[in-house]
Amino acid sequence: MSTERTAVDGVWRRTILKASAVAAGALALSPPVIATAKDENDEDDERDVYEDNGDVDEPHGFEVELFTGHSPFPDELAVTFSHTFAGIDHDDPAVPIGAHQTLDGESTLIVGEARWEPGGTSGWHHHPGVALIAMVEGAIEITWEFDCVPRTYAAGDGWFDPGIVHNADNASDDEPARAIVTFLGIPDGEPATTWVEPVEC
Repeated sequence: MSTERTAVDGVWRRTILKASAVAAGALALSPPVIATAKDENDEDDERDVYEDNGDVDEPHGFEVELFTGHSPFPDELAVTFSHTFAGIDHDDPAVPIGAHQTLDGESTLIVGEARWEPGGTSGWHHHPGVALIAMVEGAIEITWEFDCVPRTYAAGDGWFDPGIVHNADNASDDEPARAIVTFLGIPDGEPATTWVEPVEC
């Protein structure tokens, strides 16, 4: 476990290399974990805190830079999201149509930037809360496990992650992609992302 993070150029930074669960800010990491924190004392400026536990998907060409650690809400806050996926039958009970989060003293907000290299993938994963994403560069394809249909979100689009298992790919061969991610309802001290076994679509 690690509770260390490092400031680089005034930004608290953790970079996801691959696999299982990524920490969010200055928190105890829950195994299994692969992440690196920038460390000015390391020759290659990376510190590996990988523990190999489980057969989970592995991201590649993908990283997340966290701008904040866990930011708790000192006031009581309740938020309800209702999400309708375009073009599918929401009468099917297998289709998730909403997410409810009550944010309290144990729930936090985390903000970061996700980056995909051309051909990069996040790997199959989910979040313990919800996420609001603003695409600022390029385009990515999101595939949710419940229907395995790729949905494209491009620069200027916003999209909602209700906390269900999904994969995010940059299908471009030459254009990077970038998004600002706001995680809501992450339990204090818990990772913002957990990688899972690959979904067979």
